[in-house]
Amino acid sequence: MIFARALRPLLLLFALGGALAAYAADDTSRQVLDATKIALADIDLALKSDTLSEADLERLRAENDPLAAQLQAVVAELTPRLAASTKRLAELTPKSKETAAANDLASDELKTEQAKHDVLDADLRSARAMLLQSDDYGSRIAAARRNLFARETFARSTSVLSPLLWLALAREAPAAFAAIAGLLASWAHGLALRIQTTQALEFAGLMLLLAVLAMPTRAIALRVIARDPAHEAPSRLRRAIAAAWTILVLAALPLAGLSIIAYALDAFDISDPRLQGLVDGGLDALRLIALANALGRGLLAPGQANWRLLNLGDRPAALLFRFMLVAASIWAVERIMEPVADAAASLNLAIAARAVGAALIAIAAMRKLRRIADPATISAAPARDPWAPMRTLGWALAALTLGASLAGYIAFATFLVNQTMFILALGITLYLADALIQEGAEAFLRPETAIGHGLMTMIGLRRDALEQIVVLIQGFARIAAVVTGLVLAFGPFGLPSQDLVSTLRSAYFGFSVGGVTLSLSSLVAAAGVFIGVVIATRAAQNWLGERYLPRTRLDAGVSNSVVTIFGYVGVVLALLLGGSRLGFDLEKFAIVAGALSVGIGFGLQGIVNNFVSGLILLWERGIRVGDWIVVGAEQGFVRRINARATEIETFDRATLIVPNSTLVTGAVKNWMYADRVGRVIITINVGYEADPEVVRELLIGAAKAQELVLSIPAPIVLFNEFGDWALRFQLICFVDDALMADRIRSEMHYDVLKRMREAGLRIPMPYPTPR
Repeated sequence: MIFARALRPLLLLFALGGALAAYAADDTSRQVLDATKIALADIDLALKSDTLSEADLERLRAENDPLAAQLQAVVAELTPRLAASTKRLAELTPKSKETAAANDLASDELKTEQAKHDVLDADLRSARAMLLQSDDYGSRIAAARRNLFARETFARSTSVLSPLLWLALAREAPAAFAAIAGLLASWAHGLALRIQTTQALEFAGLMLLLAVLAMPTRAIALRVIARDPAHEAPSRLRRAIAAAWTILVLAALPLAGLSIIAYALDAFDISDPRLQGLVDGGLDALRLIALANALGRGLLAPGQANWRLLNLGDRPAALLFRFMLVAASIWAVERIMEPVADAAASLNLAIAARAVGAALIAIAAMRKLRRIADPATISAAPARDPWAPMRTLGWALAALTLGASLAGYIAFATFLVNQTMFILALGITLYLADALIQEGAEAFLRPETAIGHGLMTMIGLRRDALEQIVVLIQGFARIAAVVTGLVLAFGPFGLPSQDLVSTLRSAYFGFSVGGVTLSLSSLVAAAGVFIGVVIATRAAQNWLGERYLPRTRLDAGVSNSVVTIFGYVGVVLALLLGGSRLGFDLEKFAIVAGALSVGIGFGLQGIVNNFVSGLILLWERGIRVGDWIVVGAEQGFVRRINARATEIETFDRATLIVPNSTLVTGAVKNWMYADRVGRVIITINVGYEADPEVVRELLIGAAKAQELVLSIPAPIVLFNEFGDWALRFQLICFVDDALMADRIRSEMHYDVLKRMREAGLRIPMPYPTPR
C-alpha cells in the first residue's frame, strides 16, 4: 500500500501525458470545428441580407456544401472514439465504494477518462449541431434561390400592347441612335489609328478567302451528306447515322467559319471592348441559325421521306423545319438586340425586343400548328394520331407565351421561349444518340454479326447471354439519356436543377401535423414522386418480362415471380420516397405500421393472409404461372399470381379466382410441379377366346405408333382380371407433355379399335341380367 502511494505521482504523470496526447489528437477535429463555426457564422450573416444576387447565393452554396462533408467526417471520427471511451468508463467505474476507496490509481485513471469522455461528447454534440445548422443553411439558400428566380421570372413589366412602352421607346430612340452612332464612330476612329495597311489587307484577304471557300465547301458538304433517294427502305440505323452525319457536317462548317472570324477580329485587333457585346451577339445569332438548320435537316429530312427518322409526312416535316428556321431567326435577332439595348442604355428597347420576339415565335408556332392540324395534311394519318399530345403541348406553350407577352410578363415569356428552344435542341440530340445506341447495339452485337460471333468465340459467351448484354446496353443507354436530358433541361438560364417544382413556386403555404408539414405543393410533390416511381417500376417490369427474362434460361413461372416481386419492391420504395417528401421518417412509418397492425387485428386478417400467401407462392414456387392444377372440382392453367388471389383459366375459357391462402393451406394437384410428363391409361375388354399375347402385342404396337409416347419408361400392358363376361387389359404409357395426354389417348383409341377389328378380336357385351 505504501509502495503504491509512492508510485502514485509517477503513474499520475504518465496518465496526464496520455491525456495530453489524446488532447493533441483532438486538436485537428477541434480546429475543423472552430473553422466551421466561423464559416457558418459568416454564411448566417450573409443570408440576412435582402440584396443577394444569384451569383452571391451560388457562392454561399459553394461555401456551405463542403462544410457539411467536413462535419460528417468529424462525426464519423468522433463517434467510435466516444463509444470506446464510454466502454472504458464502464470498465473503470468501481462496483462498490470499498473498491473505490482501496484503489486510488484506478480512481485517477477514471477521472482522466471521464475528462476525455466529456471533451469527446462536447465535440460530437457541437459537430452534430453544426451539421444541422449547415443543412438548414443549405435549405435557406435553396429557398432564397427559388424565391429570387420566382421574383425575376414572374415580375410584371409593360405589356407589348401598351402605348406607353412604344411612346417611351420613341422618346429614347434619338438618344439610343446617337449612342450607337457614337460608339461606331469611336470604334472606326480608333481602328484607323491603330491598324496598319498591311493588317487591314491581311484581314480583308482572310475574309475574302472565307467567302470564296464558302460556296464550294457548301457544295462538297451537300454531296457528302447526300442521302440516296433510290434507297426506298433504309434501316433505322442507317437513317440515324445519316441524320447524325448531316447534323455534324452542317453544324461544324459554319461554326468553324464563325470561330475563325471571331479569332481574326481579336488577332488583328479589329474589335473594340465597348462593341464586344454587339460582335458576340451577332456571332451567337449566326450560330443559332446554323444549329437550327443542321438539326432540322438532320432529323426531319425535308423532301426525303424514306430517310426521315421520325414517322412524319412530307408536309408536316416541311412545316416544322420552316418553323425551326423562323424561330431561330427571331431568337437570333433578339440576341442581337440585347447588346444593342445595353450599348444604348435603353431598358425599354430590351423589354420591347424580348416581348416582340416571344410574341412572334408564339404566333409562328400557332400558325404552323394550325396548318399541321389541317385535315388535308393529316388525311392519310392513322385513326390514332401519335403526335396529338405533342401538338396539344405546343398549343399550350404557344398560348401561354403569347398570353404572358400580352399581359406584361416579359421575363416569363422569354424564359418559356428559351427553355423550349433549348429542350427542343437537347431532345433532338438525345433522340439521335439513343437511336444510334439502340439500333447500333442490335446491329453490331447480334450473334450473326462479326463482332457478336467474335465475342462468342473469344470469350465463350452463349447466344442468350449475348442477347442479354444487348438488352442491358440498350436499357442503361436509355436511362442515361433520360437522366441526362432531365438534368440538362432544368439547368440552363440560371434555373436551379435541384427542384424545378419548388422553383416555380413563389410562395409556400402549409400547416404542420405531428411534425409533418402538409401543403398543396408537398402533397402534389409526394404524389408525383409516388406516381413517378410506380411508373418507373411498371416500365422496368415490362422490360424484365418482355425483353430481358425471355432471353434467359428461366422458365415462365420463375420469370413471373421475379417480375411480381420486383413490382412489390417498387411499390414499397414509392411509398417510402413519397412519404419522405411529406416528412415521414422511419420512426413515423413505424407508428403508422403499428396503427395498421391494430386494424389488421380487427378485420384485415384475410387480406394480409392472402398477401403473405401470395409471397409464399412466389418464393416457394409450388405453383407457377403456366402450371396445370386441380383445385377441388375445378382445374385449369395458372395465368397470374396477384397480391390477393390467383387467376386460373379453366378448360372452358372461364377465369377462376382463388384466394392465395386456399392454395397454400389446401390440397392442390399440380400436373407440372416436377416435370411435364403425363400418363395415359387405356382399358379394354376382349372375349375369352382371344390370345392374351396377341392383345398385348396389339396394345404395345398402338402405343409405339404414337411419336409423342415416351420409350422410357416403356409402355406396359397389365392383365387386370378375368371378368364375368370378358378379359380385362390395361395399357399404361407416358408422354412428355401432360397437355397432350387426352389427344394422344383419343388417337390411340382410334388405332386400338382399328387393330382389334383387323385382328378379329371381339369386344364382348355384358350378359343380360336375368329377371
